[in-house]
Amino acid sequence: MDVKITAVDKIFHYRIPKNIEQLRLGHRVLVPFGKRQVEGYVVELVDEVDLEPERIKNIIKPLDLKPILTEEQLEVAKWMAEEYIGLYSQALQFFLPAGTRYGRERVSKKKQLVVTLSNLEMLPIYLEKLPKNAVRQRAVLMSLNENPQQLASELCAQTKANYQTLNALRDKGYIELESKVIERKIQLETGEEEIHTLNQYQVKALEEIINQMKKEHKPVLVHGVTGSGKTEVYLHSIKHCLNQGRQAVMLVPEIALTAQTIARFTQRFPDRIAVLHSGLSEGERYDQWHKIYNGEVDIVIGARSAVFAPFHNIGLIILDEEHETTYKQEDGMLKYHTRGVAMKRAAYHEAVVILGSATPSIESYHRALRGDYKLVELPYRVNHISMPKISVVDMRSEFAKDNRSMFSRQLSEALEDTLSRQEQAIIFINRRGYSSFVLCRECGYVIECRNCQVSLKYHQVDNSLKCHYCGYRQKLPTSCPNCASHYLRQFGSGTQQVEQYVKQNFSQAKTVRLDADSARIKGAHSRILNRFKNQDANVLIGTQMIAKGLDFPNVTLVGVLSADLTLNFPDFRASEHTFQLLTQVSGRAGRDIKLGRVIIQCYDPAHYAIKAVQKQDYLSFYRQEITFRRQLNYPPFGHLVRILVQGPEMLVERKAEKVFLLLNKRLKNAQVFNPAPAPIPKIKGRYRWQIIIKSREPINNLLDDIPQNDQDVVIDVDCEPLFLL
Repeated sequence: MDVKITAVDKIFHYRIPKNIEQLRLGHRVLVPFGKRQVEGYVVELVDEVDLEPERIKNIIKPLDLKPILTEEQLEVAKWMAEEYIGLYSQALQFFLPAGTRYGRERVSKKKQLVVTLSNLEMLPIYLEKLPKNAVRQRAVLMSLNENPQQLASELCAQTKANYQTLNALRDKGYIELESKVIERKIQLETGEEEIHTLNQYQVKALEEIINQMKKEHKPVLVHGVTGSGKTEVYLHSIKHCLNQGRQAVMLVPEIALTAQTIARFTQRFPDRIAVLHSGLSEGERYDQWHKIYNGEVDIVIGARSAVFAPFHNIGLIILDEEHETTYKQEDGMLKYHTRGVAMKRAAYHEAVVILGSATPSIESYHRALRGDYKLVELPYRVNHISMPKISVVDMRSEFAKDNRSMFSRQLSEALEDTLSRQEQAIIFINRRGYSSFVLCRECGYVIECRNCQVSLKYHQVDNSLKCHYCGYRQKLPTSCPNCASHYLRQFGSGTQQVEQYVKQNFSQAKTVRLDADSARIKGAHSRILNRFKNQDANVLIGTQMIAKGLDFPNVTLVGVLSADLTLNFPDFRASEHTFQLLTQVSGRAGRDIKLGRVIIQCYDPAHYAIKAVQKQDYLSFYRQEITFRRQLNYPPFGHLVRILVQGPEMLVERKAEKVFLLLNKRLKNAQVFNPAPAPIPKIKGRYRWQIIIKSREPINNLLDDIPQNDQDVVIDVDCEPLFLL
């Protein structure tokens, strides 16, 4: 049932009336439920049930001509509800097409007027009969001679005709006008033809993948350094998959990476690709979903949601940059991980999952070492290209030398040198906005959001302070709200401030900026990156969006500001996330014949994550990190569940205590930590308390022990959380 309440998240029995024929598993149906009608899903068909006949109500009607959900999807959704501690009904909805609820389409089918030439063989006669002054009618017919069926809007634009012209030709019987449903076309970029000969490591990786597709169907972890040719291995693997008559899903962690991925794939597999991600309009996603469902394509490329693509014969699922946290669904009641869903779908189809990364998650690498996954290594870049040289600058010594700027002397000199050689640079900073926070130097007061207990970020473009959690915005005050002092100062560096600094201090710099603010408008990702790709700009400044997957051959310098910022997060994965982020962004340098250079600025150069990045040594980082995880029983040696309680201050604390007592009583083999305020204790006006559960074994069926959400207090369950903020 489409009812998001735990108490009714179960199977209900309904009678199939005689007027409904051929109802099958996976059909959506409209059913009476209490005093209302709701959308339900046929998950089981039985001949009889142990209930009084008068208690069994009739199905009102099916909502689709054909079943929308397959038997496999029903099974995977049920598993998701159990694995990620959520509702079965909500898990099912991940598999449904965008824009359809209760059989009604929120997105209308797009109709356009189509012009068709009545008879191609009669065209010379049509032209002969036209008056000499019928210039536009003649132009329309000549265009239809090249393409006998065209959209009226495009035909008129091309020939400078109008609809009066078309009506005149229709009245003469020369053309036909018809309103037709037209698929919303997505403009797929394509790359240039490139001939790639696989090296010995790529060949070995491909052979292992093909071997798994034939026999064991084990997941394959491709651990390859940045620039080692993982994408080429994916392309060859997909080609083998398609040759077997099967279908492939290619997942990338960021929408920003889909355009570049699509360009390479459309060149290799023209007219065989659909795209699914949240950057498309609802109508575009609707059309793409049906294109996949109807079997018109056999490759899907997309971000997290593409794992639910309605394929019926999956042979391969690829998660590129498998370590990325964006593969975890953080919103909503059911917080799934894409990797887990991919594994479950692949197991049903006897397909293979490829996990690719230069910095695999600790969990994935651990599973590979113990034999759950097949591990293949790509230890070198393709075509004998050298890894970049990485330098670490201690910003404490820069400060001691009276350098108060955001760039170290070494980075400033390197950027000047890079631009003078007409090469490109990437400046990475792990923040948005102009600066981190605004502080009064007189009393130490930091201006915070009135809805969230976090500092407001300064945005220079409109001289405002903005909360990046709830969106609250205010003008920068002229004096301190606490002591009325005029000594307000912006502390920390944001992307806008870095861009301004580069423009002011490097005369040859032509900058573009890519962060969540600059890329908010649809298509902005591609436009910004294309400017950099076409060398209309020579300095790309950005946040985590630029840290992975991008391949620009003229980039020879990467500068990293505030590299150890993420080490200070109150999270046991902080070191892992920092290592992955710095390694990935370092890999953007020197991806062609020109030697790359990386300069990392930080305040803790002795930290083992920073040292491992400089040495480009994943294994040494893994060994230190896995030791820490083993000692404290963190994943992969234990399981975590986070219960987040949100609402009014007094109610939240009481509800969290109640949940704790219930869980502590039932979970005898788990460690249930006392409830405490979350690291960010207030967001959007709602206070946040959390309870952490740690266990050797997976924890399931918690929802029955947790009180229902009410209007004031909301309880979220996150199984295997990636962040504890």
